[in-house]
Amino acid sequence: MALRSAVQQREQQVVAIGATIVLVALLAVYVIAPFARRWTARAERLREARNNVAELSGLVAAAPAFEHAATRAEAALAVNPSRIFHARSAPLAASALQSLLQDAANASHLLVTRLDVAQSLVTRPTQSFGAAATNNSAPADSGNSFNASLPATLAAYCDIIGLAALLDHLAHAPRVVRVEKLTIQQNSALRGAPDMLQVTVTLRAPVVLE
Repeated sequence: MALRSAVQQREQQVVAIGATIVLVALLAVYVIAPFARRWTARAERLREARNNVAELSGLVAAAPAFEHAATRAEAALAVNPSRIFHARSAPLAASALQSLLQDAANASHLLVTRLDVAQSLVTRPTQSFGAAATNNSAPADSGNSFNASLPATLAAYCDIIGLAALLDHLAHAPRVVRVEKLTIQQNSALRGAPDMLQVTVTLRAPVVLE
């Protein structure tokens, strides 16, 4: 009897130990592991949130520097002579080109008699305007080629100083303008002003429609 009782007691202990192991395993699989995963995911989200807040704080702190840099970049682009005309339509580009030519003529003290700017783009086989442009534009190896342009004609009375000033203004204009032909005639109609010239400038400006 004593031996049987001892065997039963051992069996009960084995069953109890097995039940305990199974219970611990179930707790580990269905309670501890999910909790650990949720905790890890929550910690990861908090870490990402802290990083985002730090980045946003850095951007806010650097905003004045960014604005200053953007202002300087815009100013540099505004005076960059290699900029191409950008417009939403050909008439808008023509208006911008006409204003540029009129301003250059006024600054050179020319008496403009005719200023014609085409209202539609002219296309031709792709060619680089970088090397042929009158102004200090990008070099020929810049890779920028344009096959759409606006032709224009400017006729005016001026002296040789005014003509030189006009060409200088076009050379340093804020947009690329190519002088294709320059005709100079002495104005015999203006007696007493032998230094007055009648000039006709044929130009072409590359345009990119946006």
